Amino acid sequence: MTFFLLPTNTTAKAQGVPKISIKDAGITENYIRDLVAANIADFFPDLKTISTEFSSWHDSTRRLDILAIDTERNLWVMEFKRDNDAAHAELQAIRYAAMLSVCDFDNLVDAGFKYRTKLGSSITVEEWEIELLDFLGAGDPSEVALSQIPRMVLISSQFNKEITTTVLWLNEMFGSTKEGVPGMYIMCVEVGLYEMAGQRAVHFDQIIPIPQAEEYQVQARAKALESVKKQATSKRARSVALLESAGVLMIGTQIVVVEGRLKALNITVAEQRQATFAGDGRFTWAGDGQTYESLNALTRALYKSNGRTMGTIQTTQYWRLASGTLSLAEQADQLPSGTSNAQNLGLTPS
Repeated sequence: MTFFLLPTNTTAKAQGVPKISIKDAGITENYIRDLVAANIADFFPDLKTISTEFSSWHDSTRRLDILAIDTERNLWVMEFKRDNDAAHAELQAIRYAAMLSVCDFDNLVDAGFKYRTKLGSSITVEEWEIELLDFLGAGDPSEVALSQIPRMVLISSQFNKEITTTVLWLNEMFGSTKEGVPGMYIMCVEVGLYEMAGQRAVHFDQIIPIPQAEEYQVQARAKALESVKKQATSKRARSVALLESAGVLMIGTQIVVVEGRLKALNITVAEQRQATFAGDGRFTWAGDGQTYESLNALTRALYKSNGRTMGTIQTTQYWRLASGTLSLAEQADQLPSGTSNAQNLGLTPS
């Protein structure tokens, strides 16, 4: 970003404000860190500083530059780097976020009290706890449930393409897909130091995500996810319909779970791995004798019976004919154009 000093005399030329290296200027990470920590609401509205140099980890001596919290009870990890020292900052922040995911309210009270005491405050533990509860809009510690996905902020005078590419990809792949629903969030803030009329000015500029586009990006991710789900559902339905039309799936045809699939369910009852085609895309599950409107509904019931929630998967990849080895998806992909019966594939439905 470029700044110009505008003269009061309209006939004079505007002068560019030179940007200088933070490191060469002798300004330390700690100086920038303490500036942000002491004025955090000016940088990030609705945030409160809990601690600087947070190190209350189990079996680790690492120090987090700033630990903060917002009114929605999201923890914030903030890491500061000077000039070219930002290499691997995103990995360091992710490590801290993972370690903080088990943090509770009592940890925040303890860390915050130590921080305020270090600053010379005479606040008591009880007073600090009340202050924190008021900030979070809670009347009692039992009402405070912290998010398990801390947000991350990287602050540096410059970011290389490796970091920005990684941050953009992580936000896109694992970011929230609905307003108010937690997801991975990494912000990059660029710090600029400028010489202005004999004084130095520090400028903070959020470069990732673009502030004006944050809401749009959440909506775009939600739309993309919904599109993937619809495509998966459509492909499952087409595969079963093609196999039925080709005579591969006939009423009474038995299917089983493909070996090595659905390991997470730890299925021990043989009947849970078996089903029978009932026509019109429907399947009767041997596990409960019920007939389901689709293979997707059948697989979802299998997950539910084992206490699990099914995500977005192509269920035709998880089932095969009892008499074959290929998954239903693989068999559908191999159907010749215009196939109308199983003999074209050399298959004998059971």
